[in-house]
Amino acid sequence: MEADGPSGFRNAPVTKFLVPIVGGCSALAAVLNAKPHMVIQLSQLTMDGQFWKLFTSHWAFGSIGTSVVGTWLIYKMKIVERRYGSSKYAALVFISFVASTLLQTGALVSGLGFIKSIASGPYAILFSIMYQFQKIVPASHQTSMLGLKITDKTYVYLAAAQLFLSSSSASIIPCVCGIIVGAIYDQTRAKTWRFPQWIQRFGRNYLSPLLTSKSKKKPSRQPTTANVRPRSAPAPPIDEGDIDIMLGMFPNYTRQDIKNALIKSKSDLNRAAEILLTTEPSASGSQ
Repeated sequence: MEADGPSGFRNAPVTKFLVPIVGGCSALAAVLNAKPHMVIQLSQLTMDGQFWKLFTSHWAFGSIGTSVVGTWLIYKMKIVERRYGSSKYAALVFISFVASTLLQTGALVSGLGFIKSIASGPYAILFSIMYQFQKIVPASHQTSMLGLKITDKTYVYLAAAQLFLSSSSASIIPCVCGIIVGAIYDQTRAKTWRFPQWIQRFGRNYLSPLLTSKSKKKPSRQPTTANVRPRSAPAPPIDEGDIDIMLGMFPNYTRQDIKNALIKSKSDLNRAAEILLTTEPSASGSQ
């Protein structure tokens, strides 16, 4: 872990797997000019028997714009994986995939006139994860614009709203299905389900090495004087107001925990919140 907390895909192997899968499938669909096939229509299921689209359509967006926004949101949701752990997060993605497929199919065959098609892309999976994001990830204040407080979560919600409205009812339906699945997951025993141990071992032994780039480290030269230690720079002063803000968001952490996170993040509240989400509170601060 770096001084300012985990960066990139660190501690988020499921996210590291999803981003290239969704981005690659979306790019391939765009190259092959597969836009006419990027929606699911009832006639395709009943007359043409193309039930396979119910499963493959989750992994490719129908346009370059939605692909860029969607893969960025998947990347941003890595904070949920770090909070839940990869085992629980993988189970959440799988449950969202299966349950949303059933809900979307039910919406298509419901006979409602305005539901004519379902947009292609992991809309439902994303919004199921988004439900968890809005519950467990605190917002950190960044700036003020026109009297409104703009936080890091504001940009995530704006991108989600763009996806929500990107294809009218064709995108609204899977997004709503995802929110419903996320709420059901959070309120039921579904959140205790995990993949069997043999599947988890397979992922750790065979999939994780494919996603991990190993770089050879050059041996560092040892200093000639063994007892010489570089002097560390003095820690920058921490604003007491920032500590109070973080204490309000993380009541289970001690004041010293908050201060340490602010020091590591160089008083960046957003980064400090991410550091706290990936660490356990000290024993004196737990209830």
